[in-house]
Amino acid sequence: MRYLNPEWLQASTSAAMHAEQRGLLERVLSALDGSSHLGQNVATLPSALVALIRAQAALESHGSVGQPRWQLLGRVVDAAISSTRQAARAYRLGGRADLALADAEMVAIASLISQRRDSTPQSQTRQAAIQLDRLLVPLSEAIKGWVKPLWTGAVSDRYLAEQMAAEIGVLVALEGRDTTALYTDLVNLISCGAVSADAVKSALWPPNRSHRVTLAVHGTRELRGLATFLPGSQQWGLWVGQEEDKLPTRAPLRKFVRFVDPFEGSAVLVSIRIEAADPGTAARIARRELSEALDHYAAGDRLIDLQLAPTWSVESPSDRHAMGTVRSPGRRTAYPLTGYMPDSLRAAMRAANLARHVDAPMASAALSWSALETTGLAANKVERLARACALQTLRRHLASTHAVLRSAARARLDHQRHAVEMEKVQLKKHETAAHFCARSDSLNAKAALSTHVELAATARARLERVEMDLQDTETAITSDMAALGAYVTTEGSKEHLKSVDAWLDVLLPAQSGISSCLQAAKDAVTDLATRCEGLAAETLSLWRSRLAAPKDLANWLEIQAGTYRSVLEWLYATRNMVIHKGHFTAPSDELTAFAARGVVDMALEFLSNWHTVERARAGRETPAAEVYQRLGDRLTDVITELRRPGAACHSLRVDYLTGPDSTWWTTGSVRTSAEPPTTS
Repeated sequence: MRYLNPEWLQASTSAAMHAEQRGLLERVLSALDGSSHLGQNVATLPSALVALIRAQAALESHGSVGQPRWQLLGRVVDAAISSTRQAARAYRLGGRADLALADAEMVAIASLISQRRDSTPQSQTRQAAIQLDRLLVPLSEAIKGWVKPLWTGAVSDRYLAEQMAAEIGVLVALEGRDTTALYTDLVNLISCGAVSADAVKSALWPPNRSHRVTLAVHGTRELRGLATFLPGSQQWGLWVGQEEDKLPTRAPLRKFVRFVDPFEGSAVLVSIRIEAADPGTAARIARRELSEALDHYAAGDRLIDLQLAPTWSVESPSDRHAMGTVRSPGRRTAYPLTGYMPDSLRAAMRAANLARHVDAPMASAALSWSALETTGLAANKVERLARACALQTLRRHLASTHAVLRSAARARLDHQRHAVEMEKVQLKKHETAAHFCARSDSLNAKAALSTHVELAATARARLERVEMDLQDTETAITSDMAALGAYVTTEGSKEHLKSVDAWLDVLLPAQSGISSCLQAAKDAVTDLATRCEGLAAETLSLWRSRLAAPKDLANWLEIQAGTYRSVLEWLYATRNMVIHKGHFTAPSDELTAFAARGVVDMALEFLSNWHTVERARAGRETPAAEVYQRLGDRLTDVITELRRPGAACHSLRVDYLTGPDSTWWTTGSVRTSAEPPTTS
């Protein structure tokens, strides 16, 4: 969570942003964070725009090569219709007419598909694709216009604001924005004071600029004819023992040569001109283009092994030079999925691991689909897995809310400590200046002495104030964290929840007869949220609101299930287009690949837990396909219970929600003991 640091909090304070403004920026940054959970990351946020892009691509592909077939094509279009109707409220603030046109076009083609089935004319699907393509740009521009009502506080409905922020985050990802560059730009923007909606919009979607990206390829000194595949590209050969005068002459390239050293044998530097919003995005695009170009050379000589180095160099229009390395996430200690080797999941784990290491997004997505197929998932039964994922997403989101609140509280403390250190620096500066002025015989120094003495006194007073603020904040947050920890216990260095149900109790509306320990935890969470503000407070408020209204939670679960179903339907369509059309690029394919890998990880997560429990009980291992069906049915039951008159979320037990036990719903139980729940 990049925004949880003193730098961001200081910048937020400088800009005097209100809660909704800070929440919007933090929600976008969180959605673009590759470590965020499914359902929070842009790849799986409910998005009408992404659904329309997928429908347009599917219709265009069908009109060209007849793939996907009519059944799958119909399901992709139906998913897009559902998404556009769920988003209709948001588009009333911009893009309403264009969304209505898109909906009408899809309803017409969906009706044609259902009537003509396998004889659906390709000319008509091709025409529908053309019509949808014309609407994508104005819809994107409409979404950009939503920044203003969100920034000015004109959207009071928190659910609507969440939906609009999700579409904004998705559009930022689709148009290409490096998360690190975006964070830096936003910090620089808000550090200057009050910020307008137009300035925020410009930071989210800056105009593309020309960047010169240089990459290194190991395994050869020359890529003959590269300009045919990458027009305007340049290259320089490198080899061991190369004379200095043979190296590139430009200073940035010479610096990059030292950066990529040492290399074995031969290598070649390739420079490509890329239009992008920032250097990080330019480097990512260049790596993809060069990687695809290298396919030609790998096919041309089966005996060479060309490897694209992880390092990159970017020269920007402002003559700024940046270098970086593509880094893979890592941990000090790696843990296996289970404590034993699950034979039923070995093929899925292998395919999932391969999917992570494939550069081409559509190939990665196809491998992810293969991983799901090895578990017994059928293309016409994806709704079962989608509904199972919705249940697991509820668990993850609740746990994430706890983690974000604790991290935000620590960030607030760090911010206060940082403020104290900065005041100490200022005080020392003025005291030192006063000391030298007092010892100097210079008339100017004597004249400046009183000024520095006054400044030192002012700095000392400020330091005393911020130290008192730190002491108060430290006392309050430490007390609140202790009260929360007394009921909601964690384990390990990552502070994983021992019981999600304990945290759920804290979020649920208070009932009579609850323990003093639980009431103290509830009060502590409210106080922490008030101190932290931003996304942590906003997310906590959203979940408390959902859990206080069971029908709202039921609707949220249905939306999550629909989103996962759309992802899975599109994933299968992607797999077919890769195989039958031979294309390894498609609109939003990077989001599709990320979502595909995430769904596989989620499926392996609850399947391994289910099988581990069965193994501990020496029971029969339930086939994965049956687990999908049982969890899909369970979601239906959960939603039914939530929508009953007089229902309350207090009966929900999340710890058992995706496990083999059927204790996910209790009848009218109220926790009154001082002991928090435990997970069996």
